[in-house]
Amino acid sequence: MQKQTLSSRMLPRSTNVNFLFTEENCLGANMVLIADEEEQVRDALSVAVHRWAQEEQRNVETIKVENGQQTIDSIHHMVRYHKPPTLVIADLRMPDMSGVEVAEIINRKYAQIPIVITASYDENDENLIQKADDFADQYSHVSFIIRTKSSPLLKVVLESEIKKILSKPGTHRQDTQSQFGTLRKKLSRLWNNSF
Repeated sequence: MQKQTLSSRMLPRSTNVNFLFTEENCLGANMVLIADEEEQVRDALSVAVHRWAQEEQRNVETIKVENGQQTIDSIHHMVRYHKPPTLVIADLRMPDMSGVEVAEIINRKYAQIPIVITASYDENDENLIQKADDFADQYSHVSFIIRTKSSPLLKVVLESEIKKILSKPGTHRQDTQSQFGTLRKKLSRLWNNSF
């Protein structure tokens, strides 16, 4: 039987994701789960993740999903095979639940998983933006960024986040959370200085 690769794999619309997550195909790679309803955004984020992984000679796989429920289902199955995602990148506004709602569920069930909530540069729901920002401020392993029109800037910021979170193999939860809090502050300064 040929081993299935997970690199930049798009899950189907169904919430049945058992077929992708087996003990065999989850071994050895850091998994980054990307959730966004827009294919172009998922692809841009995946490229940034893979570019960083290649530069760092890391074994990183991306799983791309379209909505919050697929995100939660995917994490459940990954945890079931003892391979939780190393990082979850979730869009703020998705069809079935917001990125904040996804982050709240992940934080409640799997508090060790770092999360980056992203919002489009043209997001105009101030209440939702404030909710995401407040949630990120409460937890050192949660970050909130607003994607810019500049794809290169997005890639640089995301690569910086990923590089620091994953740079130490076998990093313990407290170390990862501390690094993530520092990254969130640096990212916030970078964002404020770019405008």
